[in-house]
Amino acid sequence: MLSASHDTDNPSLLIVGHDGVVHFWDPQSGVRNTPFLDLGANGLNILDFGGNSEQGINGMTLDLDFDNNGLFYIIYNGYRPDGTGELIDERILCFGTTEDHLRADTEVWYEVLELVQPDQGHNGGQILFGPDQFLYISTGDGGSTGTGAVGGGSGGDDHGPIGNGQNLESLLGKILRIDVHGLNPYTIPSSNPFVGIENTRDEIWSYGLRNPWRFCFDSENGDMYIGDVGEVDWEEINYEAGGSSGGINYGWRLMEGPDCYEPIVDCDPNNSITEPIFAFPHENGLCSVIGGVVYRGQDIPSLNGYYILSDACGFGDTQFFTLISDGNGGWIDQPLVLDVEGGFVPWTETKFAFGEDNKGEVYLCTRYFVYKLLFDPLSPPVDEGGEEITFHPNPVAAGELIRMDLSEVGNVERLSVFDSAGRLAEVHISSSNGDNASFYTTGLLTGVYSVHVDIVGSDEIVYGKFVVYGE
Repeated sequence: MLSASHDTDNPSLLIVGHDGVVHFWDPQSGVRNTPFLDLGANGLNILDFGGNSEQGINGMTLDLDFDNNGLFYIIYNGYRPDGTGELIDERILCFGTTEDHLRADTEVWYEVLELVQPDQGHNGGQILFGPDQFLYISTGDGGSTGTGAVGGGSGGDDHGPIGNGQNLESLLGKILRIDVHGLNPYTIPSSNPFVGIENTRDEIWSYGLRNPWRFCFDSENGDMYIGDVGEVDWEEINYEAGGSSGGINYGWRLMEGPDCYEPIVDCDPNNSITEPIFAFPHENGLCSVIGGVVYRGQDIPSLNGYYILSDACGFGDTQFFTLISDGNGGWIDQPLVLDVEGGFVPWTETKFAFGEDNKGEVYLCTRYFVYKLLFDPLSPPVDEGGEEITFHPNPVAAGELIRMDLSEVGNVERLSVFDSAGRLAEVHISSSNGDNASFYTTGLLTGVYSVHVDIVGSDEIVYGKFVVYGE
């Protein structure tokens, strides 16, 4: 899902369906009867869809000058629009649009890039313009899942002696970086890390990936987060700081997550591999990481700067996570509880991707619905008669004293502190010395906390919120 324009005053959205249909949604009429683009059976009928659960439209992005030139890019499995050429595992096309930019003009197109894979699946398929205005493309390792044997060495990426992920002569298992020119051939940025090096592909930006289905850029600082789908044991999130010169090796198939994969023992990364910042095992039904976005919108201030991710599968409250830097080279990970009235339908509903509109607000795309994250989980609705209190200082350093403003509230009977996942972090009872308005933040990690205050002799609901930063 993406905005239908770079203009932040335009609230319309494009909803990209894996089945080949790109729907146009606007707040007045909802989803229009005529789609923005249809590559499927009722449209151009050029899509390879159904032979493998990963085949279809995999990604889409608007040209940086879309509001003037009406061009956009799409990556999919299938044939060319004119019926020429063979079935290709993945193509990137540039399409034009009608004069009002409300519908694709399928007579105006140019094939930017073909990606030929040895097996179906593991397509990657995210395409995004980076902060440097170059087009970044994620590619899978070429398919062919292994035997499923746990502990490494199940035979995944069995393409050549080192696999496609480590092979710098292959475009597969990589993040690519190219300079696109609309309906003309792309060129290679001179700053790409492997330009001019023998036996490498100039398009490669980073490598050692298995199936990077979704990646994103932090709109504030250009940091890149890559969700790489695992083989048997681990799902992982990889990270590249904004301003990087590229060339990073993320490890696959030598490593899967934090563990050796091939060979299983005595593997020697030699400090040449950048390990994931977050990895989770296949427990509680988790099966396939869905990389998300770094939140920079306005509606949910407590999530500002957090990377939001999920898993396609999973049960209960283990399906969503957030990551944020701890400021000291490490990362804080914690569950994120998303409440949907009536639950997901069904509650094990498969999650495919997160989307972001042109104002930085976040959407979750599933098999059945598109959900928008609407309200701040740390600012729950206050019942009638409830009040909000303030804290000083706020933000507060970890371990320091923080004080509440209770001038118009009364004496505290109990104060409950909850972390951003909704878990109870601390409980403070009214002290015997009468200091009911202050407490130390010792033991609280960097993050945002919500507070529920019980007032002596009152049923009134009182809420507050404060932020803790590193010592």
